Amino acid sequence: MPRIRIIFEKRGLFTFVNHMDLPVIFSRAARRAGLTQEFTQGFSPHPRISLASPLAIGVEGLAEPADFWFESWDSEACRRWSDMLPEGLKILKWAETDGVSLAKLTEAALYRIRGLGVTLGEEAASLLAQEAEKLGALRSCTVDEGVVSLAVGDLEHCGAALFVKTLTAAGLCGGWSGLLMERAAVGRWDEESASVLPLIQEV
Repeated sequence: MPRIRIIFEKRGLFTFVNHMDLPVIFSRAARRAGLTQEFTQGFSPHPRISLASPLAIGVEGLAEPADFWFESWDSEACRRWSDMLPEGLKILKWAETDGVSLAKLTEAALYRIRGLGVTLGEEAASLLAQEAEKLGALRSCTVDEGVVSLAVGDLEHCGAALFVKTLTAAGLCGGWSGLLMERAAVGRWDEESASVLPLIQEV
């Protein structure tokens, strides 16, 4: 059965949908598109799905990876499937894959953080870099025109909640409502280019 890896985006009001609800949403859309998923074995079978590290509520995901298993797949399947998804959720690209699991491949993410009503600068970037460094998760950190770009590893412990807590404690924002945050990339970390590499290429 084909194992299909997709890259999808999660934007707008859909960012407030819980990460744990995504398998059901994707599966319902797949059925409406005429696709049949492979199911797990056991007493409580469910569609075989592997998502990347959870994305915090309210954070936009611009290139989120996920793996799905189907009974069959064709060149038009992705378009049909994406058309059935709700507004704010869209499949950007896909590839048939096998081998190493998604969880083992997902080792870094790039976040972009902006302030609402306040411009984030070098102080904010330095504080976020320090917190990530404490976890041994810092990969890179830059700031440009009020946007902090922070690449991190250890996605289980180093993510949006830590960033908000750090900036709030320093008085640089008023909490979640004072920031706009997006996860721009999730994938492998490449030391040579100092960037997060996508888990699939264009198809």
